Amino acid sequence: MRERSRELKDYVLNHPFSNVEEEICFFKYYKPALTGRLLYYYRVYQIESGCSCCPEIARMHYRKAMKEYQRKLERYLPFYQYYRSGATYRDHYYFCRAKKELSPESGSFMLEEDSVMSTGYDLLAPRLIAAEMLLGYLNRKVLLAMEGAYAVQEKEHHWTDRKAAAVELIYGIWAMGSVDNGRVSIVELVMLFEQMFHIDLGDVYHTFISMRNRKNSRTAYLDQMKERLLKRMDETDG
Repeated sequence: MRERSRELKDYVLNHPFSNVEEEICFFKYYKPALTGRLLYYYRVYQIESGCSCCPEIARMHYRKAMKEYQRKLERYLPFYQYYRSGATYRDHYYFCRAKKELSPESGSFMLEEDSVMSTGYDLLAPRLIAAEMLLGYLNRKVLLAMEGAYAVQEKEHHWTDRKAAAVELIYGIWAMGSVDNGRVSIVELVMLFEQMFHIDLGDVYHTFISMRNRKNSRTAYLDQMKERLLKRMDETDG
C-alpha cells in the first residue's frame, strides 16, 4: 500500500486536476480511503505488538487503546461529524488546496506534507477513518479477552446478508434518531451491530459513499425490507 501511495502522488503531480470537483473528490474520498486503511493496519500491528498473553492484562491494554482513539474522534468532532454525514457545503474549504491559512484542526498535519499534495484535512480524515475502524477492532478484542464472562451465553447469531445491507440499516437507524434520542454516533451503532451479529463491517463510511453513488435505488435493502414487510402483512390479513 505504501508503494501505491507513492504511485498515487506521482500521478497527481503529473496529471493536474481538470476542475475543482475532481480535486475535492480526490482529497475527500480517494486519498483518505487509501491512507486510512494503511494507518489502520499499522496501528493494529502496534497494538498487538505490545499486548500481553494474559487475558486480563490484554483487556486493559485494549480498553486503554479504545479510550485513546475515542478521544481522537472527540477532539475533532465537528470535522468528523461533517465528514461522516456526507455533507458537501464546506468541501471547498476542507478539500481544496487554494486556501492560504491553516486552521487549528489541520495545521499540525500540514507540517507533515507539502501543500501541493495536501489540503491538511485530507491528512486528518484518514486518521479519523483509522480511529473509527480501530474502535470496532478493539471492541471485538475486549470481548474476546473477557472470555465470554459478560457475553451472551445463548446461541450466537450471525449477519448473513450483504455488509452493504447492514450499513443501510445502521445509517437508517441513525438518520431516524431511534437510539438514545439520536445522540448515538455511527461508530457506536456499528460497534453494537458488529458485536451482536459477529461481523466485521470494515470501512462503513466508504460503503455509505458507494450507496450514495448507486445508479438505481440508494436504499435497495430498506426498499426490499419495506416491500417484504407489507407483503407479510397482506398475507396475515388474508
